[in-house]
Amino acid sequence: MKKVRADELKGLIIEILKEREVEDSDVIADHFVEAELRGHSSHGIQRLVPLVKGIELGTISKRLRYEIIRQSGNSMWIDAKASIGIVLWTKLVEREFTSDPISIIAVKNSSHIGFLGYYTEKLGKRGLVGIMFGNAEPAVVMPGSSRKVLSTTPISISIPPSIVLDMALSATSRGKIIQALRRKEKIPLGLAVDENGNPTEDPERALRGGLLPIGGMKGFFLMLVLESLVSFLTGSALGSDVKGVLNTESPPNKGEVVIGINPSFFAGYREEIEKLRETLGIEFPGEHGLNVRAKRLVDGIPIDEELWNQLRKLSRK
Repeated sequence: MKKVRADELKGLIIEILKEREVEDSDVIADHFVEAELRGHSSHGIQRLVPLVKGIELGTISKRLRYEIIRQSGNSMWIDAKASIGIVLWTKLVEREFTSDPISIIAVKNSSHIGFLGYYTEKLGKRGLVGIMFGNAEPAVVMPGSSRKVLSTTPISISIPPSIVLDMALSATSRGKIIQALRRKEKIPLGLAVDENGNPTEDPERALRGGLLPIGGMKGFFLMLVLESLVSFLTGSALGSDVKGVLNTESPPNKGEVVIGINPSFFAGYREEIEKLRETLGIEFPGEHGLNVRAKRLVDGIPIDEELWNQLRKLSRK
């Protein structure tokens, strides 16, 4: 395992993207490096590989181009037109949210947007509650089946000033399975099934089969409703029709929704949260990632040699 400084990694990503004339390469690099610093390597630099492939194939636009289909106040419905999702969503969460009690932005057809906590945390730092969820290519099976029908259903909720939940509703993320395969590691039983629907520790067979939802059928139906809501609001594809996330040979047709809530219109009541924090005596969501970040800024970001070699090959220098 190699240790790489955050600035060195960011410089390499910017170099790779600028060689392909990708706009806002620094925004993309910042996101991927931040994912690695927080310990979200499943959504970190390994996602640069399919992004570059899509850019080279022309299925992902190297420039930001999107259409606001409809807007009312701070709420918008947007067609991203295969823009790089990280660039678009970083721009969107920096918009004005405070004049309305609740603002909703629904986006279809953006490329992979990275980890959702990156965006909800930005809203939280501005004093807003952020709720974000989306869909992607199918990776999750219905319990008792081996057919992939839903994505990992990522969701993030931020409560100012510092609570940031960011998780998949599958038993693990697909990125962690890909990472285990690359590192030739087994995965714990109970996370995935093989192509025959049997529990497996083999990441390769898990990718041929599928991941399991958290909480059995209850979790599956929660995922089903959230992904249906994404499609309902954004006009995105749903289920097995979603393409262009990991396999970027096709243009992206997925969707995401962010809900920004201005607590000044409501109670904004933090006292009970602090009482619960003291009662539990544990790290609240988001705090562990900040602790990991502080350590990795000093010690470096761990990257396996195979992934590092893949990144070096992407560089044309």
